Amino acid sequence: MERYQLFKQPSFIPVFENYDDFRGCCVGITGHKGVLGTILYKRMLENGVRIETYSSDITDAMSLENWFDRNNFEYFFHFAAVVPVDIVEGDALTAYETNAIGTYNICKQIIKSQRNCWLFLASSSHVYETSDARRPQVLSVGSIKKPGNFYGASKLAAEQIAGPLLKHYNIPNCIGRIFSFSSVLQKEPYLVPTIMRKIKNIPDGGTLEIINPDSVRDIIDAETVIDCVLHLAQNRFRGTINIASGQAMSIADITRHIAKVMKRNIKIRGINKSKPNSLIADVSELKKTFSK
Repeated sequence: MERYQLFKQPSFIPVFENYDDFRGCCVGITGHKGVLGTILYKRMLENGVRIETYSSDITDAMSLENWFDRNNFEYFFHFAAVVPVDIVEGDALTAYETNAIGTYNICKQIIKSQRNCWLFLASSSHVYETSDARRPQVLSVGSIKKPGNFYGASKLAAEQIAGPLLKHYNIPNCIGRIFSFSSVLQKEPYLVPTIMRKIKNIPDGGTLEIINPDSVRDIIDAETVIDCVLHLAQNRFRGTINIASGQAMSIADITRHIAKVMKRNIKIRGINKSKPNSLIADVSELKKTFSK
């Protein structure tokens, strides 16, 4: 299968290629039309895995219950969420209902009818408190949770709802805190497609103005994220884990990298309109899963 990756695969994350453990199983997924869900869904289909999609509203408890009653899952991947920060901020009620209450609905149905199912819940690095980019802190699972936006608050609420419930009923599960990622499937207002569009519109030798160039992110390709998720599923990993590279890149460095890939000769200039911050993952637990 051909893969286009804007960011190089970290050496400690192997490409996932063996789907034998999933063949013959029934796999469920929400959010299969989103970037990560699309990649996982296509990979499963291409490798002969039966995967059932839930395309309705996860806040519709009755519809969700009827769907679960028709299936018997051994693996379940929950990606459905309201993600773009501007959309979340514009309709916080819907975002919270989808991201937090929708996750409760998924957990409830897993507990009621899918007790032997392994569950993956997609969370976010936005649950963490950012650090100063001049003194960046590597974020472990136990680091301070203090979301800087309402999207992060809604995902943290989802974790706080799901975690105790699933533990109480002994449901095998993994909460994956996914850091920044890019994909050809992404559209604006996400960072990378926005930068790519701006670079295309700058004449060769021109100058691109960027905002907060000194802020630091930990970014990998979406294909790499799904490699991690599938390895975690194969191992039926239990617990909360960071999904990232563990490497820091400033927004300016990310922009330079994209310009190089696009073979564009441009200058980059920027202004920090707010205090530059950092979101860098401690990936020691992720590395450990791949060394087993």
